[in-house]
Amino acid sequence: MEPLWLPLLMFGGVWVALWRTGRLVRWSKIVGTVAIAALWLSSMPFAAFIIERPLAHESLPERGWVPDYIYVLSGGYELGDRPDDDSSGLETIRRVNRAVSLWREYPSATLVMTGAQPGMGNVRGPEQQGLLMQAQAERLGVPAEAIIIESVSLNTNGHAKEANGASFLRSSTPLLIVTSDFHLRRARREFSRFFTDIRTVGADPDITNTTWGDIGITSLFPRVEALRNTTVYLREYVALLLSDLRN
Repeated sequence: MEPLWLPLLMFGGVWVALWRTGRLVRWSKIVGTVAIAALWLSSMPFAAFIIERPLAHESLPERGWVPDYIYVLSGGYELGDRPDDDSSGLETIRRVNRAVSLWREYPSATLVMTGAQPGMGNVRGPEQQGLLMQAQAERLGVPAEAIIIESVSLNTNGHAKEANGASFLRSSTPLLIVTSDFHLRRARREFSRFFTDIRTVGADPDITNTTWGDIGITSLFPRVEALRNTTVYLREYVALLLSDLRN
């Protein structure tokens, strides 16, 4: 039983009751109906799937192409009582896992753990995110000398700008960018402002990816997870618009 169903049913029931008693003016009927419909639609797994499709745009490496650096875009971490108790968030874990599997294909490449978590200035050092990512990569077999930590940038725009200012990179340096599927389009847009030879790979596990063949009747019923995903994806579209304004 999804916890989202109860408030939706109550909301809908109250709305129908008010409608039937004639206590609503015309404009409020329209606005209320649209609001309920929008909430239902945004909570459907099918809607989340449709909204994510344009964002999850990979540009996979072709045969013979080899990256010099694999950029792993950070996705945040969770605070513990002590720094040693901190842990990477799910998106960061997935990104590092995928980056390590790619590094095994391109062992001559260097992993760049990029980004610091905003708002942690008085709690943790800016390199904490990178250190957590490095520790995970080392546990998976990547040697420390094959890892660089960039702990200055705070967002996707900053990741690309810091890379552009790095002394070890040129605009023609082959770069492989690893991030979450929904974040691929924006990551490519930001890095392509400065680099001409980039590829982007999504970090979502194949087993979690939805395809048209997985769509069924249950995907039309609201789910808390779908509402969360839809919120993230819509925020990503806004960020895409802002990226153009920012640059």
